[in-house]
Amino acid sequence: MPEGSSIPGPSSTVGLLPSTLSRPFRSRKNRPCDACRKAKTRCAIPEVGPPCVECQQTRKSCTFDELPPERKKPTKRALPPNQDGAHIGSISSPGSETGTQGYAAEKRPRRASMTASTSTSPSVDFTGMHALIEAATQQERQQAASISGPTSLDLSTTDTLEPHVLTVLLTDDLLPIGNRQTGSGSELPDTGYIRQISSDKSKPRVVITFTSSDKESRTLIHLCASQFALVKATLSLLTPPPSEEFLVDLFIRTHNSAFPVIIPPSDFHHLKPPLLRKMYLTALSHCREYRPSARAARRVDLAGSLDKGQESTRLSSISAALLDLSGRPVLDAEYRYILLARTIAQSQLLGLHIDCTNWALPPWEKDLRRVLWWDLRIHDAWMSFLNSRPAHIQGDNHSVPFPALSSAVATSGPTSQSIRSPKSFVYLCRLSYFVSVLQARVCTLSSELVSREDRLRMVMEIEVDVGTLLHEVRSDEAQAIPSDVLPSGVASLMTCLLGFRCMLRRISIELKIGLGSPFTPDPETLEMFRECVDYFCSLTSPCFDGFWLVYVGHVLSSLTSSLIRLSLATTSSPLATSTNGIATLQANMHNNPILLLHRLVTALRTAKQNDFWDLAEAALTRAESVAMVLRSAEEFTSVVAALESRLDVNFHLQGDVGGGPGAVEDPVQGGVGWGAPTAWNINLNAFGPDWESFLMGLDGDNGSVFGIPHFEAQG
Repeated sequence: MPEGSSIPGPSSTVGLLPSTLSRPFRSRKNRPCDACRKAKTRCAIPEVGPPCVECQQTRKSCTFDELPPERKKPTKRALPPNQDGAHIGSISSPGSETGTQGYAAEKRPRRASMTASTSTSPSVDFTGMHALIEAATQQERQQAASISGPTSLDLSTTDTLEPHVLTVLLTDDLLPIGNRQTGSGSELPDTGYIRQISSDKSKPRVVITFTSSDKESRTLIHLCASQFALVKATLSLLTPPPSEEFLVDLFIRTHNSAFPVIIPPSDFHHLKPPLLRKMYLTALSHCREYRPSARAARRVDLAGSLDKGQESTRLSSISAALLDLSGRPVLDAEYRYILLARTIAQSQLLGLHIDCTNWALPPWEKDLRRVLWWDLRIHDAWMSFLNSRPAHIQGDNHSVPFPALSSAVATSGPTSQSIRSPKSFVYLCRLSYFVSVLQARVCTLSSELVSREDRLRMVMEIEVDVGTLLHEVRSDEAQAIPSDVLPSGVASLMTCLLGFRCMLRRISIELKIGLGSPFTPDPETLEMFRECVDYFCSLTSPCFDGFWLVYVGHVLSSLTSSLIRLSLATTSSPLATSTNGIATLQANMHNNPILLLHRLVTALRTAKQNDFWDLAEAALTRAESVAMVLRSAEEFTSVVAALESRLDVNFHLQGDVGGGPGAVEDPVQGGVGWGAPTAWNINLNAFGPDWESFLMGLDGDNGSVFGIPHFEAQG
């Protein structure tokens, strides 16, 4: 057998495992075990065997590591020099650090009776697939142990063990009796044990490992293999079929650079099939050519998905669940809420909610644990706030600080085209923190006991903090090196920032005048909405191929809803007057709600039709529903036209406002019906008697109802 041969696995697992997981077949000089030799089959031995795969499946005794039976030596001629043990031992295994000589030196004496001996293989009926994966896991443990430095908790824990990190150890009642205790530098047993993982002895941090059911592990491996084969078959039906290398590279460049979930490996075949499957599906949303097929591919994966309760508690399982939570398009929002709760519970068992700075772990694992926890915090904050549901993370029961830029860069991988993508993730973590604070202060049952004035004050404080963050992001973007294509994640961050600021202002107004009252704006509020619409309309087609937070669709839908409410009270009339008891608030062509609504809906419809951008669907559905209701009312003809992207803007154009599909240009002085003397006036009397107290303190065109500073656009 030539050197470099590999084990032909089952047809459903081809491509799942690299050839380095097994040694080459034994040749005439590398004798197979007795069972394989009698059956005239080749002997496939894992890296850390024996027993061989065939003996594991048939539950026979494996003699691979035993010396062959002694043969009768020839009496008339000696063994040629080129066939001595040194020559045999020079044959090395590809992908292995030790050659055949190392294995021959470890041969143990052959037993006297093979029939009376007991099986050296485990009593469990492992499949060949399971045996190879077990061998790969043990090899990872050996490699992790050989590297100088702290031992990885994730790689050093076998698949038969489940690690549980105790948040606070009050008494020893939580520690199981009879489990072996081990330190960070001692050898880890294969059975349940208690490990002290903290480097600070004054603040102990205990990890308890429990033995899991091997039967469930074997079942899960079979299900994962079949599901992986099903997804690969689905991808092969696309035109043209994408290669696995293309999908992995696309995922790391676009998604993982702006929302890291894995440490990019040198060889993606080393990743586990469930995680690799999710990476393939996620990559479809970042390519315009395959984006229309992402929904069908996800339906196939969801239909054959496994019972999530069977997933092992590992960092890779957290990463795979995060890709499910971030997957687009969203097929089942309720399922994701339940999946988020389960994933957060699994992450807390792994201790991701605890600051691991002083833990005896390698630096790469510390970085990965930090970003994975903040990935979950981002999902928990936005999902609970936007859907008015309880948050799963307790506010006072986690200690992980904001991830540093170095952690984001380390987990983004060397393929990150710009430092701006990892930076956008750090800024997104800070923004999501404000979202979680808002949810805890004004969107919980306990917040109902707080007066409206106190809740309004809390929202105003958060709005100031978000404005400061927006100013910082704009300053950072202004100093960045210009590029033809916006780095992945930047457009998503800015849309979330500007959109969330508009949502905060709308919440402030409704807390001021009462829930359900008509939306009453001031010039600064209109300017906030204009900035958000201007930015989104300036995005070009390549921007929609980058990473987008899955909740951007909800943010844009809320923005559309607010503009609809503003547009319903907007009329085209001469300059604002206060005669006849009618008070109006003037708006120019840049911040007129009807025009902003028209531009936003047009940009969303263009992104949906031309770029197959699924995150535009929620806002477009809302616009179509409102237009259907308003068609029968003649006074809302212009609003319906704006919702249907057919508003007749009949004037001469000069100077762009934005460069995207929703761009609008300034009118020429004295144009037909759109000259400088013309403005739109919002009838404040239509909003009821509360508007007068609301407008107290308004100071000119740049005034603010709440005295909140206005941050000028930077860059």
